Amino acid sequence: MRLAWLTDIHLNFLEPARLTAFLKEIVRSAADAVVISGDIGDAPSLARYLTRMERAAGRPIYFVLGNHDFYHGSIRDVRAAVGELCAVSPHLRWLPVAD
Repeated sequence: MRLAWLTDIHLNFLEPARLTAFLKEIVRSAADAVVISGDIGDAPSLARYLTRMERAAGRPIYFVLGNHDFYHGSIRDVRAAVGELCAVSPHLRWLPVAD
């Protein structure tokens, strides 16, 4: 299995064109799955970025949350939102709650 490992990507700091280019690079990779080791974006944008990455990648995305993923939100609310998103997602796998 080939993995694309991403860490501290802070997508909330990318301009739309750069985000699109970044997602295209993931699609072009020969990886079977994507692994993200935290700091995806801040709390208000986290679910949106995960959803966008899932749609673009079309393959499993395994991830943990980093401290920046909770910025501008509460730990309880972020965990609840991510749990709900993963429950209905065919590809998003939040590792702290994975079976």
